[in-house]
Amino acid sequence: MSRAYSPLPTPDRRPRPARLALTATCLAACVALLAGCGDDGGDGDGGDQASPTASATKASKAPSSPSQPGDSPSASGRLTDDQAERKALLPLARVDHAKAARTAVAKVPGGRLVDLELKGTGGDRDDKGTDDAPGDAGAADARAAGPSGTASPRARRAEWIAKVATKDGTAHRVRVDAGSGKVLDTTAEADQDGDDKRELAAQLSKARRTPEQAAKAATDAKPGTVTSVELGDDDAGALVWSVDVVTPRDWNKTTFAVDAVTGKVVGEHVDRD
Repeated sequence: MSRAYSPLPTPDRRPRPARLALTATCLAACVALLAGCGDDGGDGDGGDQASPTASATKASKAPSSPSQPGDSPSASGRLTDDQAERKALLPLARVDHAKAARTAVAKVPGGRLVDLELKGTGGDRDDKGTDDAPGDAGAADARAAGPSGTASPRARRAEWIAKVATKDGTAHRVRVDAGSGKVLDTTAEADQDGDDKRELAAQLSKARRTPEQAAKAATDAKPGTVTSVELGDDDAGALVWSVDVVTPRDWNKTTFAVDAVTGKVVGEHVDRD
């Protein structure tokens, strides 16, 4: 007697969602663990190895190195040697050019100012390495070496060096202490000949404007401190007063050419050195 069997139910072989999620999580953990081991392994000596991408990122974020001081002279704000000398000299001159001129002219009866210049003194040495003797007129030029409105770095005082001439053209040199206003010495120029005197007398006769008027014309054009006034011919042969003016805001020196007849400013040159 045969028996009929009903077929067994076929088991459901589709993975359940929870099982799929667990499997994916395990795989991800394994991948992460392997990646971490690779980073730590490096070259086998235990040192960290930065990936090329990480290195590039760090390099892009690194700040650029700042410019070094002195890369640009204009940006440094430092003075040139001449500017520094002018800055050191001017405070030593408590007597201005106008008072120095009056003092010098008063020492030469009937004299008129031809040249006046501010110099630094009291520290330079002569060729023998000895200090110039105070009041030594022969050594004054050595002590006063340097362009108008400048002083040696060791200058301890300032002088006005004036040239005053009489009507016949005889020139005298007068040194005036720029601190006290006292006359240090007066000497006649021994190297003048007859032609020199006649030429100087002719210039003084032709000049209709005084050095004070020329200095005012220059400082009206550019306010500053007058450090030199000189009568002479310019390149074109015109008689002019050359006036040096130092501006304390930048310690530059500007030379003005002032017509000695009309009193007008006819030229200007700025020395920025």
